[in-house]
Amino acid sequence: MAFSKIKQKLKRNGLSTRDYLEFICRKGITPMIRAFFLYLFNFRRISFPFFVGKKTRIIHSNHLKTGAYCYIGDFSYINCLSKSGVEFGSRVTLREYAWLQITSNTKNLGEGIKIGNETYIGPRCNLGAAAFLIIGERCQIGAGVSFIAENHEFSGEEEIFNQGVTRKGIRVGNDCWIGNNVIVLDGINIGDGAVIGAGAVVTKDIPSFAVAVGNPARVIRTRVKVKAGDHV
Repeated sequence: MAFSKIKQKLKRNGLSTRDYLEFICRKGITPMIRAFFLYLFNFRRISFPFFVGKKTRIIHSNHLKTGAYCYIGDFSYINCLSKSGVEFGSRVTLREYAWLQITSNTKNLGEGIKIGNETYIGPRCNLGAAAFLIIGERCQIGAGVSFIAENHEFSGEEEIFNQGVTRKGIRVGNDCWIGNNVIVLDGINIGDGAVIGAGAVVTKDIPSFAVAVGNPARVIRTRVKVKAGDHV
C-alpha cells in the first residue's frame, strides 16, 4: 500500500521508479558511504549525515565543522587549513567542481570561512578566503561565482611579487541571490536580501534589498522600501 502511494506521487512529479531510485543512490546513499570514513575521524566536528561526491578531495578535515545534511559535489577541492577553520551550517550545498582554499603559504595562514544554514552554492565556484569570508543563511549562489578575499599590492615601481597582499574580508548577508559568474572582491559587504545580476563584478558595498548589475556592479533598484533608521 505504501509503495503504491509512493509510485502515484512519483508519477505526479513526472518520475519513474527507476529515476527516483537512481537519484537516491547517486545523491544520497553513495555520497554518504563515501563520506563515512571522514565522518569517523571527525565525528565531533562533522554532523551526520554528510555527503561527499566522487573524486572530491577534502584536505585538513580537522579544520572542518558542519551541521547535518551538508553536501559537497563531485570533483571538488576543499582545503580547510586556516586559523579559524571552515564552518558550514546545516543543509549547506556546494555543487560539483567547487574550489575552496584559505591558505596557500603556511607562513601566513588564512582566516576562515563560515556559511550559514541552507545556503546553496552552484557548480565551479571559487571560494578564496585568505581574509574571513562569511556567507549568510538561505543564500542562492549561481555557477562560476568567485569570492576573492585578498588583494595584491601594486603601488610604485617595486615588483608586485615583493609587495605582499591586503586582507579585508567579505561578508554576504542572509537570503541573497548571486547570479552566475559574479566576482566579489575583497573588502565587500553585501546586505540581506540583495540580488546581484549574472556576470557582475562587485567592487563596492551593496545595500540590503538592492538589485545590482554590471561591471562594476551598480544598484539599479531596491526590492523593498527601507524604513528610515533601518540598517542597510
